[in-house]
Amino acid sequence: MNIPSFRPNYYSLDDIAITQERIPCRTTQDLHMMGFLDASEKSPNLSGNHTLELPLWVMLTQDDRNPHFECVTPCFAEALVPDIYSAAYKEIYQADANYVELGALCKFYFELGMYLTRYQNNNSVAEMLYTTAQERLKGLKDLCQNVGNDSLNVASKFDFSERLLFNEGTKTNKLFDDWLQERQVHIKSTEIAINIRKRKRSPDGDTQEEQQ
Repeated sequence: MNIPSFRPNYYSLDDIAITQERIPCRTTQDLHMMGFLDASEKSPNLSGNHTLELPLWVMLTQDDRNPHFECVTPCFAEALVPDIYSAAYKEIYQADANYVELGALCKFYFELGMYLTRYQNNNSVAEMLYTTAQERLKGLKDLCQNVGNDSLNVASKFDFSERLLFNEGTKTNKLFDDWLQERQVHIKSTEIAINIRKRKRSPDGDTQEEQQ
């Protein structure tokens, strides 16, 4: 399984794709000659309190320069949480999380949501991600164990991380079935299990590589 490695992994293609997602923002000051940032804006300038969409990486770069929002140069915009992470959608997820087509709402639903938790004082987005993932993983497990045309159609509605889990789960389940039927197959540990075994905790709490 290709386990994504996110920030600060500068060369992660998955992370680059995620941070290209556009999120709603609100300007905190007048921005002269920046009207081109909003395709619907006819003025060459953007006024304060103007709402527009910007790529996530723009806001992350701003945060890196102003980690506490208290620098001499103030932030030019503040990020807003998209509607798909709002309380209205939370009720939909609670009703039946497996029915929602997360891939249609956002290709990187969970990964983008983890980034957006930094823009909320409460933990509503984090809790929503946790409960939604917990509920959907049950259905994902069943699909991996009963692969068919229907399950493949349902898998097309997954978001990025769910698709990775589904592909890895179906592959692992097939290897296990082949082993049970005594076919010529060698079961290998997953990358997650290998990485866990490679690292052991020493008595003093330091992490050490396992001796091969």
